[in-house]
Amino acid sequence: MKLKSAILLLVIGLLLVPLVTAATLKGSIYNSNLELETDVLVEIDNQKHLSKDGTYTFELEVGEYTLTAIKGLVSTSEEIKVTGTNVFDLFLLDSFTDEDDLWKDTEDQLFSEDEEDSKYAIWRYILGGLIILVLFYRFFWMRKKFGSLRKFRRHHKTENRKTTEQHQEEIDKEPGYIDRVIEIIKKNDGRIHQKTLRKEMLDVSESKVSLILTELEHKGKIERIKKGRGKIIILK
Repeated sequence: MKLKSAILLLVIGLLLVPLVTAATLKGSIYNSNLELETDVLVEIDNQKHLSKDGTYTFELEVGEYTLTAIKGLVSTSEEIKVTGTNVFDLFLLDSFTDEDDLWKDTEDQLFSEDEEDSKYAIWRYILGGLIILVLFYRFFWMRKKFGSLRKFRRHHKTENRKTTEQHQEEIDKEPGYIDRVIEIIKKNDGRIHQKTLRKEMLDVSESKVSLILTELEHKGKIERIKKGRGKIIILK
């Protein structure tokens, strides 16, 4: 009887081992804008996973691991302890560790070359000035195209409140909407990403743009090709 009990306990123990040692690690990868980052290579314990949608899942044994996420030149690593089911989110931010190490290694050489440093400083100022000019140009271009920010917001709210029938009625009464879309596509060599078209028509609601594209597609004037998560619009 004792022998049977011992064997039974041994079998139960063997069955429980996978439950104790098995663990699930999952989470999401975010960028500096706190948005899900796509196409990120996630590595842990010789396992690799290419995250297309910004999430990952690994089946592991209980223990301590180094979890790494890499996209282009940006990477991050975290030391984690896995027990049971774990949710661990990664933030893929620019790291300046390598630059700091490089600075420490070459500190003497950099400080001995004052003239070269001065040239770099001038280029930094020039680059900063160009970025500011571009931002000012974009601001005034947006203001000229769409009017004041307060007026634009008020117009945008009004557009979003309209029903599909109201949008369609306005499109039928005003052919300028369709002409404007065609003109934008022509300026982009006859093909444009749908997201880019939306940026060019910020004063028009997304619903109205969609109705315009559907009408042009129905008339055979454009063709929409799905590419990844978006669509490419081609003028026929």
